[in-house]
Amino acid sequence: MREPEVALAFTADVWVEELHRHLSDHGGARVRTVVVDGEGALEEGYDVLVTGHRWPALTRALVADAQTRGRAVLGVHDREESASRKHLRSLGVDGLIESDAGPEALTRAIVAVAGARDDRPTATFDAVDSRVGRLVVVGGAPGSGRTEIALQLAGALAQHSRSALVDADDVAPAVAQRLGLPIEPNLRGAIDAVEHGVGALDSCLFDAGVGQRVLVGLPNAAAWMQVRPGEVLRVVDRVADRVDVVVADGAGPLEEVSGATSRGRYATGRALVGEADAIVAVCDASPHGVARLLTWIVEARALAPMTPMIVVANRAPAERFRRGEVFDEITHSAPVIDVVFVPFDTRVSDAAWRGAPVGRSAFARALTPVAAWLSGVPRCAAEEMALERS
Repeated sequence: MREPEVALAFTADVWVEELHRHLSDHGGARVRTVVVDGEGALEEGYDVLVTGHRWPALTRALVADAQTRGRAVLGVHDREESASRKHLRSLGVDGLIESDAGPEALTRAIVAVAGARDDRPTATFDAVDSRVGRLVVVGGAPGSGRTEIALQLAGALAQHSRSALVDADDVAPAVAQRLGLPIEPNLRGAIDAVEHGVGALDSCLFDAGVGQRVLVGLPNAAAWMQVRPGEVLRVVDRVADRVDVVVADGAGPLEEVSGATSRGRYATGRALVGEADAIVAVCDASPHGVARLLTWIVEARALAPMTPMIVVANRAPAERFRRGEVFDEITHSAPVIDVVFVPFDTRVSDAAWRGAPVGRSAFARALTPVAAWLSGVPRCAAEEMALERS
């Protein structure tokens, strides 16, 4: 049986140096890497992450992300600090041991948790707790009007169910600016509430009307490195405990592009698509818009091959022939349920200047069948609803 490989979280605690020296001199386990931050803990392959409760990077999200990669987490707590044991247990570590147990006992604990982890199935995606409400992800290429569609759908869903709009876009967050809301509290504050118990999640949600709540996104795109996909998904999960449907705006580019961290630049959008209960793919109803949409759908289907998907062709031309060309190209090239055409409407830009949702308009009427479909209403009934409102 091979010795388990260890990632040792660096802190100033005495036991860290003692354990490192003991494993180097006597074996029992092998130190593969010494990590300083959370990203380093996810980059290399190893069996057990050994960390004390004082490590600044240690969060529930980091523990979950390590475990979904098949790694065990051993928490080392201070016997004289009773809260340290409770804190580590709340993070979901695989094992606990006192810091004064000695390097030999620490080595035995490493071997024990490594063996227990080997007996468990390895997750292939970031795991999240079960959701009560449904998750609808609105995605598409940048510039397609995705945020406007997400805002309207969340408002339409609020007419017959409790809904929430979450701006999870880490490339171009825009919900706060679009609705004229403060940039704080935001997604970062919600993550602190869910992961660290700092503040309350409800205080991060703005009331945007009857039955609808809004969680604004990151203050700027540069903040994407400060959050991990698992953290965003767990926030969505907790928001879904409070509503029937969560509409998430955030699935822009989906390419697996390496970035400054090991997870890749667009990992959050990819994680949202992989966890979605339904996907609304938005495109500009033009030849280049359709081409960009089909590329996006290929990426999305690789992540969620069986998730129901409906296409919204935004700013659609009035001519039936052109709409038919767009419809045929999309339905013949991609497995989608339907293509819904949304016309160009000047009231959309007027509403943006006011920082308010779009009211009664051709734009809103066109999206009524989509909202009905997302609520579980049969397609024929959804079409009747749209005709009645027209």
